[in-house]
Amino acid sequence: MNTLPDFFDFLVMERNKIKSLPDGFEIHEGYFPERMEEIGRFRIRAWRNENGINPTFFSQEVWIDSLDKNAHHWIITKEKVIVAAARLSFHECIEEVPYADFLHDEHRPLFQKSPIASINRLVVDPAFRGRGFARILDNERINLAAKAGSKIMIAFPQLSRLVHLQKLGFNLISQLENIPEMPERPFFLMKLDL
Repeated sequence: MNTLPDFFDFLVMERNKIKSLPDGFEIHEGYFPERMEEIGRFRIRAWRNENGINPTFFSQEVWIDSLDKNAHHWIITKEKVIVAAARLSFHECIEEVPYADFLHDEHRPLFQKSPIASINRLVVDPAFRGRGFARILDNERINLAAKAGSKIMIAFPQLSRLVHLQKLGFNLISQLENIPEMPERPFFLMKLDL
């Protein structure tokens, strides 16, 4: 449940950095309780018109879950408006990872090292795709997880992200049952040893 005190203390010390990106974009890293609703609204808005999604789920206004409170977040902004977002969470055991209930029994032994770093909730505004923001956010999350001392990372990507994550060193473990939020989009399990 993202309750690792040593890692949380480390991440708090690393909180809320801002870096400039080309063309007037900025990447913000840290904890943003004051912006969580905005991030949740952005997640819905960016996915709402995509193929293969659950229109009922994406008719809600905000997509926030219990992990958001203690997770480490990144947002990319242009003139203070969010154009991309991603999250990194740490877990003591595989049962605490988002979508753990979709894992098969044979997957669980692959994730015995604690803490498990989980990359999730990557979303880029369709108008800003193709600028490398997903790559930037993936690299930021991998680097922080390694710096925090995590030895293993889990990802549950969509089909379109497999090749990119493999280039970063992730191994494809299996295709899983599709998630309720995106019932017509293939869902996969990947692992990276840090």
